[in-house]
Amino acid sequence: MISLQEILALEDIDQKIQYLKKGRKTELPDRRKLWEDWNPDLHEIMTDKKKYPDRKVLKEEAKKIFDEKAGKTYEVEAKYETEEVNRITIPLEQDIVNIQTAFTVGTEPSMDCAPSDDNEKGLLAALKSVLQKNKIKYQNKRVVRSWLSEQEVAEYWYVTDDDSFWTKFWAKVKTAFGGKAKPTKKLRSVLWSPFRGDKLYPFFDDYGDLVAISREFKKKDLDDTEISVFMTVTKDSVYQWELNKTWSTPEGKSFKHGFPKLPVLYAYRPETYCHKVKTFRVRLEKLLSSYADCIDYHFFPILQLVGDVEGFTGKKKDRIVKLMGEGAGASYLTWDQVPTTIELELKTLFEKAYSMTNTPQISFESLKGSGNALSGVAFDYVFLSTHLQVENHAEVIGDFMQRRVNFLVSALGTINPYEFDKASQTIDIDVDIVPYRLDNVDDKVSTAVKAVEGGVWSQKRGVMFAGITDQIEEEIAQIKEEQEEWQSIEAQKQNINKEE
Repeated sequence: MISLQEILALEDIDQKIQYLKKGRKTELPDRRKLWEDWNPDLHEIMTDKKKYPDRKVLKEEAKKIFDEKAGKTYEVEAKYETEEVNRITIPLEQDIVNIQTAFTVGTEPSMDCAPSDDNEKGLLAALKSVLQKNKIKYQNKRVVRSWLSEQEVAEYWYVTDDDSFWTKFWAKVKTAFGGKAKPTKKLRSVLWSPFRGDKLYPFFDDYGDLVAISREFKKKDLDDTEISVFMTVTKDSVYQWELNKTWSTPEGKSFKHGFPKLPVLYAYRPETYCHKVKTFRVRLEKLLSSYADCIDYHFFPILQLVGDVEGFTGKKKDRIVKLMGEGAGASYLTWDQVPTTIELELKTLFEKAYSMTNTPQISFESLKGSGNALSGVAFDYVFLSTHLQVENHAEVIGDFMQRRVNFLVSALGTINPYEFDKASQTIDIDVDIVPYRLDNVDDKVSTAVKAVEGGVWSQKRGVMFAGITDQIEEEIAQIKEEQEEWQSIEAQKQNINKEE
């Protein structure tokens, strides 16, 4: 197999791009089909007029007309009008994916780290500041949502000129170390995915490691001319070529990014998360649309008369029709079984769609009978299947988050080597996906107090578990100060009692 270095060394840009595309080992997602499933306005119930045609309504029956002048009889064809049928869509994929996303990263992933010195503490603080400034808690949701619905997503990190980040950071940290170096770069990120107009071509080596990733997209020039762009990022450099009749390398678009690691994180799945329940959604939309048509056409009751009409009695308001003969009578046509069977099928399909994806139906109707709000163990028990599914998501998303932290640590060591170069090589940070749950503060504090008093946990561990503050060290110092003050007051009281 031709290596990445050999491909990048080729002079023919077109051949180079073809080889880079062949480096992808999985099938390229069909962006159009994925978007049609995701966007309710593009579901087949709305767009496939051949499979779900509009109704032809008879407005005038066929008739025969005699032309006296010509002495012939002509037939006039029946006249029809096209009437739109009901087309009801269900954003089932969106609802399931959004719920799964919320349970997976609705609670920010935890970072377990025990800094060994002040430099590692500063690096950890800088990492948290970078994540906060890039609004990663929101980007995490976009990452998971794209991965579940688009099959793949990539996160590209780069640097921009901005010295205010470090000025604000050192002012906020307020430590005795750091602040001597004056970096002028800050880290930014952007997402690439099919719905965002990107075609991704990951390039793996023989050991299965991602060594490069390419992105193909289109952009418009100032004169609205659409240009195809092919961008490749390796562990050392960024390359970019543009197609305007022929491939060319624009000036300044290829450069050394300066990071020690590949600045792109990538996640892929072989099919969308809701692929297996698509047939349920198609059937549900057909059922609801057809049922709506039935209601429109049969909403007003039809009076059925059986027998021979012998006459009428009474006035207009209380007129009675006299029916004679065997089986004579009158009744309204009603549905005895159809609504029940449709209701059963609708309920079954909805329940199967959510149960097969381990997704809870979170709505007022489904939760109003739960009594008091679920929390703690009760919440975990009710949503056990969803939490187990989050553990499955963590196989890919957890690895994605861990690689992000590893990259950012090394990148911070590169941007600010004077402060963080050594710390970036020694610090150890473990990232874990934490499934969303309703926290009961009383339960957590009670558990922490029992564990600390029982000698099972340290005071630091208890404060961390309670989760009532991010400033752990400051909180522990404040607790110790208040305890010492309380002990001093108690000692003074005892001395006063003895003197008395």
